[in-house]
Amino acid sequence: MSPRSRLCHALAAALCLAFAAQPARGGEDELRDALASVRFVAYTPRGFDPGAGAPGPAADALRADLALLHRHFDGLVTYSASNGLDAVPRLAREAGFRAVVVGVWSPSDAAELARALAAARAEPRVVVALALGNEGLFFRRYDADALAQAFARARRELPGLPLATTEPFSVYLDDAQARSLPRQDLLLPTVHPVDQPWFGTAPPRTSVDFVADVVAKLEERFRVPVLVKETGVPSGPVEAGFTPEAQAAFWSALAKRLPPTRAHAFAYFEAFDGPWKPARSPDPVPARRAREAHWGFFDAAGVAKPAVRELAR
Repeated sequence: MSPRSRLCHALAAALCLAFAAQPARGGEDELRDALASVRFVAYTPRGFDPGAGAPGPAADALRADLALLHRHFDGLVTYSASNGLDAVPRLAREAGFRAVVVGVWSPSDAAELARALAAARAEPRVVVALALGNEGLFFRRYDADALAQAFARARRELPGLPLATTEPFSVYLDDAQARSLPRQDLLLPTVHPVDQPWFGTAPPRTSVDFVADVVAKLEERFRVPVLVKETGVPSGPVEAGFTPEAQAAFWSALAKRLPPTRAHAFAYFEAFDGPWKPARSPDPVPARRAREAHWGFFDAAGVAKPAVRELAR
């Protein structure tokens, strides 16, 4: 064999190894297919307070959560890859889930980001995107430079995997704030009608129309897929005017008003009530903090609320 032939063979072998090291991914097409066909739910493990400093839930507890959720959902959007939650993609695949958006709570935490990337690399059949950060710019938990560095690392290590971050929808629609965001392959906004000044006096249908209108504006402006990560109305406190029945009615109406397509979808928010959330909320208004405990489709004990029944209709 000539030196030139040997060089060609060596280069071909090196290229084969390089491609073998990267899992095959469908990228945007795979993501768009998931938006159109998968029912996502935002998931934090039942009873787990990530701010308490305690160890994360055991694998058996995660399996129990996923077995319950898989009766009604086949996709997950997570918030963190710390405290053992980087095991969720593997456990979700084993439980029969079809798609997972893996969340990273602190993109400036190199160790958490590494765990998320490793989980995505290990589970290419189910991981369809990474969500780097959750309202961290809005609440100033990290800065734009840290977020940009996390995006750059993720694109370098897993170049085929769609990336997003999560901020309130208003950040994306404000020119100055939007310029601080990295380039994204997917938008994962929060769109909360309860935060709007008209919420307490407008008819319930207004909340659903509001979410649909925001999605349309985001699609038109950014021309990338939109998956609403958080929306909805809580099921309580009753004294604040929130009820399980009103929560169920919102989700039923939204499913009719905004059916999933390859361009947009929404995640049901959220899997379980979080009684620990009011104490962690940065909201200075106590009444608004109280509702943070009541967003779940299931209560903290895993008992289904009326909203779960709407999923079967």
